[in-house]
Amino acid sequence: MKGFLRLLKNNQQARKIFGKRELVIIEKQLQGINLTQSEKNRLSRDIRPKFSFMMEAAPFTWLFKMKKGELIKHAIAEARDLILADQQASHIQRIILYGSTVVQQRTFRSDVDLAVEFSEITEKDAIAFRKRSIIHAPEKVDIQVYNLLPQKIKKEIEETGKIIYENKKN
Repeated sequence: MKGFLRLLKNNQQARKIFGKRELVIIEKQLQGINLTQSEKNRLSRDIRPKFSFMMEAAPFTWLFKMKKGELIKHAIAEARDLILADQQASHIQRIILYGSTVVQQRTFRSDVDLAVEFSEITEKDAIAFRKRSIIHAPEKVDIQVYNLLPQKIKKEIEETGKIIYENKKN
C-alpha cells in the first residue's frame, strides 16, 4: 500500500486526475483517518467514480499508448486468426485487406474489408463460411469470399489490396 501512496504523491500524472485535496482524502481514507462529512461526500461523488473507471479500463491497457490504428490492427489480427481457425482453412490461398483501410481513407463509418481467396470452394461452402465468419468476426469487419466477388472488385483488390496471409504450400 505504501507503494501506491508514494505513486499518488510523487507521480505528476496523478495530479492530472486527482486534485491536491483529493489526494489528501485518498491518503486519509487508506490510512484509516476519520474524514469530515465534506470529505466523505467528495470521496463518494468524485474519487471513487474515477477509480471505478480505472478498474473498468484496466483490461485495455494495451490501448493506453494511443498508437494510431491500434484497434483496427487488433481487429484485423483477430479476424485473420478466426479465418485461419475455420474448417475451410486448409483451402485458403490468401487473405487480403482492401478498401478504405488500405488506402488510409478511414472514417468513423468505415469497416475493415477482408477478402479470403480459396484454392477451391463451392458456392454452398462459401456461403457457409461467410455465415460462420460474420457471427464471430470483430465488429466492423466485413469478410468476403474472393472467389465469388465480381470481377470489378477483384481488380480493385489486386491493384490496392494488401496480403495479410498467404499459403505458400497450395
